[in-house]
Amino acid sequence: MKRQNTTNAAGRQIMAGIAELEEVLRTGDFSKLTMRTVEIPEPSRYTPKQVKALRQRLGVSQAVFAELLAVSAQLVAHWEYGIRKPAPLACRLLDKIEENPSAYLSSLMLHRPLRREKSSKHRKIA
Repeated sequence: MKRQNTTNAAGRQIMAGIAELEEVLRTGDFSKLTMRTVEIPEPSRYTPKQVKALRQRLGVSQAVFAELLAVSAQLVAHWEYGIRKPAPLACRLLDKIEENPSAYLSSLMLHRPLRREKSSKHRKIA
C-alpha cells in the first residue's frame, strides 16, 4: 500500500528549514541565517547566612521554606547550618526568589473564596 504524502504546516516549516540549512552548508553563505548569542549567567552561590536571611525575608519557617522550594526541611536546615551547599539548580531558584520575594510567594498562593471545608488537598502555609 502506497503511503500518502501529507504533512502539516509545522512539518512543512521544518522541511523548509532543513532545505535552507542544506543550501547554507552547500554555498557557505550564512548571511540569510538568523543566529543569536545568549549569555546565561551562572547562578549565585549562597552561604548559610544568605539562605537563612532569604527565608527570614519571606517570614517563613524552615519547613514552609522547604515546601516553597519543593525540597525537604532537613535539606533547608543543612543549607542553613553549612552541612550542605545548595545545588546550582536550587541557587537559580533562590536567585529568582531574591529578585522579588513577595511576587514569588504570590505566584504560589491559591486565590479562592474563603469557605469552610472539612479537609483540603492543598497545604496551608504561613
